[in-house]
This record gives sequence, C-alpha cells and structure tokens, in this order.
Amino acid sequence: MTRTLLALLLACAALVATATPARADTEWVLVLDNSTSMSDGSRMQMGDGTERRIGAQDPDRLSVIATLVFRAMMGPTDKLTILTFDSSGPGKHVVVPSDPAAIRGLQFDQLTFMVGPLQAARAILDRSTAATKVLVLATDGAPTAEPPATEPITPDQARALLGLDRDPAPFQLVSLALSNDPDTLAIQRQFLAPLGRLEPIDTPAQLVTAFTSVFAESIRSRPDTGRLAPGERHTFTVGKYVTDVYVAVATERTTGPIGATLTEDGAPVAVTDEGDAGCDRKPCHAYQVFKARRDPSGSTTFELAVPRGGGAVAYGVILKYELGAEILSAPTRAKVGETIDVVARINWKGGTFNDPAFFGADGFAATLRLGDVEAPLTVKDDGTFAATLTVGGAPGPARLEARFANRWITLVGERDLTVEEWVPLELKVAPVDFGAWTGARGESRRCVDVDLAGSLNADKVPLEAIVAGLGGGYRLELPSPVTVTDGKVRACLVAPGCCEAAPAGATLTLRGADPHYHPGAVTVPLAYRVEPTPFLTCWWPYLAAAAGAIALTIIVVGFVRPRDFDKEEVLRLAKAEPALARASGRRLRDLPGGKRGFYRDARIALDGAGNAVRATAGAALILRAAKGDPVVTARGGLEEKDPRTRKFVPIDPAKGPIYLRRGVIYRCGEFVFRLG
Repeated sequence: MTRTLLALLLACAALVATATPARADTEWVLVLDNSTSMSDGSRMQMGDGTERRIGAQDPDRLSVIATLVFRAMMGPTDKLTILTFDSSGPGKHVVVPSDPAAIRGLQFDQLTFMVGPLQAARAILDRSTAATKVLVLATDGAPTAEPPATEPITPDQARALLGLDRDPAPFQLVSLALSNDPDTLAIQRQFLAPLGRLEPIDTPAQLVTAFTSVFAESIRSRPDTGRLAPGERHTFTVGKYVTDVYVAVATERTTGPIGATLTEDGAPVAVTDEGDAGCDRKPCHAYQVFKARRDPSGSTTFELAVPRGGGAVAYGVILKYELGAEILSAPTRAKVGETIDVVARINWKGGTFNDPAFFGADGFAATLRLGDVEAPLTVKDDGTFAATLTVGGAPGPARLEARFANRWITLVGERDLTVEEWVPLELKVAPVDFGAWTGARGESRRCVDVDLAGSLNADKVPLEAIVAGLGGGYRLELPSPVTVTDGKVRACLVAPGCCEAAPAGATLTLRGADPHYHPGAVTVPLAYRVEPTPFLTCWWPYLAAAAGAIALTIIVVGFVRPRDFDKEEVLRLAKAEPALARASGRRLRDLPGGKRGFYRDARIALDGAGNAVRATAGAALILRAAKGDPVVTARGGLEEKDPRTRKFVPIDPAKGPIYLRRGVIYRCGEFVFRLG
C-alpha cells in the first residue's frame, strides 16, 4: 500500500515539473478501465471448459485517487480528458468530467468495449495543438467483442483506430496492463504490446506506480518521496532558482482525512485540494495537495507535518526550477561515423545559467545523446557545455538531446539532425621511423608524428590503433581514440627501464573505430633500434647502495663491537702485598686508554713501576677489556697468589689468554695488584 501511495505522489510531482521555463501545454487523454473486474473481479473460461475466478484489481479505488491527485497537480495550460467504457452499445464511450465529484463518482460496472474510447482518443489528439500529446491506456483486461461483431478487435485494428501507423506517430502511447494472473497477462500482451510501450502490472499498487511514472517521464520530473508516521515531520530546504514547490500526501490505508500541514519559514501554506476516493464504506483513501509560489532569488525552509491520531502517509515533493535547456550550436546534417561538436546550455531568464555550486551539487550530470550514443557534456568557463560525439545508428532523421539532471529535475534541450550515409574513409600512412637510441635506467621514449597526408576524412572519423609484435615491456603510446590534427598523429615508442634489445618486426595498424571501417585498415611496419641498457647504467644505484651498506656496516661495527671495561671496575696497585689493602682503587675507564675506540677494545698499559702509560710499547702490563673478565698480557712474567698455600705461583701464558679474576692478587715485576 505504501508503494501505491508513493506512486500517487510521483504523479503529483510529474505533473508540475518542467524542462523549459515556460511550459508548453500537454494534451493528456486517459482511457481508464471501469469494467466490473476492477472492483469485483471476473471469471476466465479455461481451455478444459472450467472457469477460474480472478480477483478484483482495484478494490480500494486507487486509480481514482491517482486521477484526483493528477488533476490537482496539473498546470494551467495542461488539458486532461478522461474516457471510460460504455457497454450500452458498440463504439460508445463516456467522457468523465475532470471535476473531483465526477471522478469520485466513477463506477466500475461496464464491459471492456474499447472501440469507442480509442476512436475518441484519436479524435481528441488529432485536433489538439498542444506541444506534447500523451495517451495512457490503463486496463486490467483485453477487448470484449462488441455486437454485432463476434470477435474483439485485433491489435492491427486498434493501431488503425489510433492512427499509430503514421510516421512519425501522432502521439505517445503507454499501455498499463493490470493483472495478477499469468493467463490474463498473456492475453493482455497479445493485444497491448503491438500498440507501443507496455508496462505489465501485477498489483493495484504497481498500476498507480506505472500510471504516474508515465507523467514523470514525459515532463522529466524527479520527485522526492518518503513516508511519515502520525506525529512525524519532514523538513527540507529549497534553494535558489526554484519558483514553485509542490507537495502531496496520501494515506497508506483507508484511514480517512489526513489533516497534514505545510509551512514555509513558519508561515502556513494553504491546501490546494483534498478529498477521498469516493468509496461506499467509510473511511476511504484520502489525499492532500499543496502548491507554494516562491521567490527564486533566495532559500527557504519547508516543513510538512502529520497530526497524531491518524494514519501513516506517503508524501512527495517536487521543486519547479525556473530553468530550461537548449542546444546552442550543432550541425543539422552529419554522416554515420563522423564526429560532431555540440554546444548546449541551461538557460535562465533568457541567458546562460552559470552557477558552479549548482553544477557540483545534488548529483548533477550533463550528457549529450544521439540514439544509443552518449557523450559527456563538459562545462566551460562561461557556463555553456561542450561535447564531441561520434554519429552512429542508421541513416535517417534523428534527434540530439542535451540532458542536464540532478536529484530534482531533468532538463532536456533537443535539436533535429539528419543522419546520412557513412562518411567515406581512406587511410594513407607514411613509414614510421623512431630512430636509434640506447636504453636508460628508467623508461625512455622517442616520439614522432605519424604522417597521414593524403588520407580522406581521417580527421573526421574516430580512429583506433592496433600494435602487434612489441614485447619485452616495450609499448606504443597513442591517443585513444586516435585524433588526427593537420594530417598527423603523435606516437611514442616507450622502452622499459634496464631494457633488452627491442624485438624486431612490430607493426602499427590504423583503422576506423567503428566495425564498418575495419576492412579499410592500413598496417605499416615500425622502424626502430634500441640498444640494451649498459650494465653500469642500469645497476650502479644498486651497486652503490650495496657498497654504502657495507661501509655503513663496517663503521657501525667499528663503534659497536669493541669491548669496554665495566663501569665500576677498579684496579688496586702497591709495591708490597701488605700495602695493597690500603691502596686506593683507580677506575679502569679513567686511566689512559680505558675507554674503547674505533675497532679498539678498551685497554690500559702499566710500566714497570705500576704507572699508567698511554703507549703499549715497552709496557710491563697490559689489561684489555673482553667479554667477562679483562685479559692481561705481562712482560717478564705474571704470578698469582694461591689462596691455599698463600704463595705466588707463576702463570703459564702458553695455556691461552690470561683472564684476571676479581679479588685475586697478582704480582708483576716490582708491584702487586688486584681488581676490585
């Protein structure tokens, strides 16, 4: 149900949106099915002789709500004619007045006699002078035979009645086939599909959706829709260039009058129209429509509020911009395969609309379309839009469309274009020689102008390039599509960094981008000679980096690897053992050489008198920092005191490095010493 009412609001928005500043009038003819199957259902005779019951397609009279909302939102220059069936005799129809009472009083009690409404619709549209003419045929069945005929009209007969065999067609036609039964839908397709656009509908909600989308598309509207529960509000800001705001609400269920309110900057907006579907048993589906005229030079805030105590509603909002679209310059004739330049704009108050903020908001997009071919329109500094498009399709009359769209509107500027036979294309390509060079450590390239002098229409037809035979990372750079300027196109041969010799035998093929031109492709060999990148040119950064890493490692190791004495390590030294206990300790790090250096362990040297000296030459005793205890080297021999015998015992240096143990007394020459 929500979708149904939302569709109704889409219709509201559709009927007020416009693609031009001064909206041309639209002649609408609605052939609305008022057969009994809409409200009471029907029976279908099956092939085996049995009957099937088909349920009602519109028991809640949603088509009436759709028509009422549509009528309320119509512009003053639009015209609506509602035609219904009249089964009192063949070829008859009924014109339903477009006032609300007549629409609400519509009864679903006729047979599907289509001849009369179709004839009347053609007559109305034929004599209409409106710029746009649309016929909407909404039905849940297929034609019924009208006496004295024993068979219903065929699709060909219906087309003849409507004049749809003319070229071009005299009006737009959309058939909405309402059916939730596959067998019924199959019968409908047989009749309605040959008439033109067909929208199959399998629920009443989809009927209203499709019914209203026809209007939205015909006038390029983009409504904003949503749902409000009782007591909720919807606030939206309306910016510059908007001249009218249209809001519609409709109930989701048969809850009766709505009582919604709309304000603009706090000031109430009057209800334009409201009412219900005219059902027999109250409450019915109901609707409200608001229209607000505003100053397009500024922005205002609107708020839609639904009172508490009622039912939920669906709403729709449409902003009518004081904007239009037009194509400023474009050719009137062009050949298939040719590129054309087009300039278009959005117009405002007779001039070019130029607002970068507008172009960058609300998902704004601009495209140029010709048949199935599209190209982007790019804005220029003066606010106009330019595009280059390749003409496609079959020869004959066509229409260029410059389309500007955002989340609220779609503006379309149109111009007729006669598409002629394919433009002839003859390519002549001179030999391509890139010369010789030596590869570099990075990418290297050589660029030349490929000469197409003597070619026919090479600058008018989009070209494509195909390169064959290049390998080893080599590539050929050309614009895509290939663009020819002054009979030439720029091409660059790119060699990869640290390359091998370029492979021989590469070729370049130029041809029209469209498959139509492929048989006229021209292939030329590519001349070039690229020598391999020299070893040092390619690898010197890596060799230099490796050498630098090694040097850095050596330097770091030179500072980090050497050993140092313990921070608190001290040496006590005396002439005799009894005096050793009274001797003050000298920190090893404070003595000459007591701190490590570059690739040098910390070491101290003592002369024969026990004095610390800087030079190790001639020193009687040398202490060097090592992992664990210091290592000692003595000239003239070294003794240690045996703790058991308390006598000095010579230390044999042949057994390996001599490590000084803390607390042990040593003697060297004329002095004794110990660590710690």
